[in-house]
Amino acid sequence: MRIGIFTKYIAKSLLSLFAGVLGILTFVIFMNHFIRVMNMALNYGTSWGWVASSLLNLVPDVFCLSAPMAFQIAILLTLTGMSEQGELIALRAAGFSFKEIVRPLAGCAVILSVILVVMSNWVTPRSYQRVLNLRTEARSKITKVNLEPKTWMDLGEWTLYVEELDPVTHEAQKIQLIKKEDSGALSTKVNASRGKVILTSTALGLELHDGQMQRLDGKDPSSFIAANFASYTLHISLFRNQQRRLRVGEMTTTKLLRRLHHTPLDKATRNEYRTEISMRNVMALSPLILLIVSCPIGFSLGKRTNKGWGMLFSVVIIFSFYLLMTLGISLGKKIGWLAYPGPWLPVVVGAFAGRYLWKKRLNI
Repeated sequence: MRIGIFTKYIAKSLLSLFAGVLGILTFVIFMNHFIRVMNMALNYGTSWGWVASSLLNLVPDVFCLSAPMAFQIAILLTLTGMSEQGELIALRAAGFSFKEIVRPLAGCAVILSVILVVMSNWVTPRSYQRVLNLRTEARSKITKVNLEPKTWMDLGEWTLYVEELDPVTHEAQKIQLIKKEDSGALSTKVNASRGKVILTSTALGLELHDGQMQRLDGKDPSSFIAANFASYTLHISLFRNQQRRLRVGEMTTTKLLRRLHHTPLDKATRNEYRTEISMRNVMALSPLILLIVSCPIGFSLGKRTNKGWGMLFSVVIIFSFYLLMTLGISLGKKIGWLAYPGPWLPVVVGAFAGRYLWKKRLNI
């Protein structure tokens, strides 16, 4: 009975602090993404639906980054708070062992690690892929097309000029269209004395009358083909044809493993895939390693220790963990046989550090 009551008490304390710290860290990290998404929305004129979808798909990535740090801080804040109130001394005097005190914390760490394994390996890559697709969609859209007379308007491949334009009837006078090649050289030129210009959200429709089309020869710029027309209809899409390279972060772990076994890849790409797989699982299991290192430190803090020391130790532990993981990833990408084990460097160091701290604490 006493273990059940204690388990609920310490788990409640830990989860309350974890939720608070997670909320703060998530807000700070999320605001950085929010500013970027809003800047992109303003630059490309996207809809509010695009903004909402982009932000929603960023949540899994932000959670996977902030949850281990929030858990680490919550552990030490919980233990330093209990030490400050004399609760740890009372529990030890009541016959509770360190194992019994750590058990509810370990249970929470296991649950969080299971959640992070699923999210890091499958949920987050799919969400990141949707984010990249949305960004590509926004960049491919030609936005802020204002049909103003006596102004050259950029329409992707085409540039449009209209001398006069009736905003009600869409009737236009003296229309000029110019199309350039990728090198910047003139490719096609269209002139019309009159016509209609209709703008929609996805395309620009042109109905031209009494005009001429000139098309230059790509091999011989001095020669061109010209043709007069009485009526000519042209449809210009407001979407640029953009292709992007598939990134490692948007592929699930299952897909990375499949490509490693069935797709011929160069050495650098194979190392990148392997380090990515290991990094995801290291991040997912980080709550367990952080728990092993943090608990003996929390138990060693005296009654006069306040929560400020818990926060300081948390920052040091988190910084050391990410520093070691960055070093391991760097080694894994450079040295082939370290591609898988390299990112596990903070886990190995954390296990030895935890063993040393626990041994030192139990021998006091």
